Amino acid sequence: MNAIPPDAVHVRITPDGICFIDEEFFTPPPGVTLNEAVLAHLQLEAAALEMPIRAVIQDEQAQYTTSIQVNTDGTSHPLDDETQASHNPNLPQPTAVLAPAVPPHTTDPVPAHRPYEPLPEPYRGRLASTCAIANQNRFAEAAHEAEQLLAELSDQYGPSHLYTLAVALVRGDIAWLSREYLYGLQIWIFMARSWHLHLGPRHSTTVHAVGNALGCWRRLHPDDAKASAPHVVKLLQDITIPNSDLAVQTINRWTQRIALAN
Repeated sequence: MNAIPPDAVHVRITPDGICFIDEEFFTPPPGVTLNEAVLAHLQLEAAALEMPIRAVIQDEQAQYTTSIQVNTDGTSHPLDDETQASHNPNLPQPTAVLAPAVPPHTTDPVPAHRPYEPLPEPYRGRLASTCAIANQNRFAEAAHEAEQLLAELSDQYGPSHLYTLAVALVRGDIAWLSREYLYGLQIWIFMARSWHLHLGPRHSTTVHAVGNALGCWRRLHPDDAKASAPHVVKLLQDITIPNSDLAVQTINRWTQRIALAN
């Protein structure tokens, strides 16, 4: 496939597994595979536009290019007549590009050993307990415990201390798992700015925090996404991660689509 149709969303996965959607760097949030995250992004866009969308996936790792249609009800199917292998005509045609999300996790989605520096006791034990509660799908209880830890650590060490950020990462994971996307957006923006101060814009931890903020934003209700878009754009202007300019263009284009759909 030599050209991407102008009305299609372009998903590109590089040979080293880095993903771009419409030339914007895309990283899956914690506990979610790349396939699941890309599919969720496309489902959200189709729902926001209230019309099916077509996506062209170029997977340079698996060496194939294929097209799919994502419908407003969340279902998707390959456009078989347009699917073709690239670079290697002997490759088998993929029967499915993006696997549906599987709710049960095979491993704990919130690891207990998350801190980047050893938390002092009793905070480390309390954080491990919070992770265990979250992994039992008791998200409200886990969120409450994490927020208590955040308040105590913020008072004692400061809101941007590494101890506090260790707990904030767990709270961000809980927000994602419980689909608190607006809260998740807010806490990942805060963490992105904090990691930027600690590590700079190019560090993978900073880049992933920005990507997680974008992942939450993409899943917001269209009205919330439109209202919060300036905050996401400001984040990308302040933290110049790779392809941040293209990400801003994509956000602006996406909000325009929301406006046209309403």
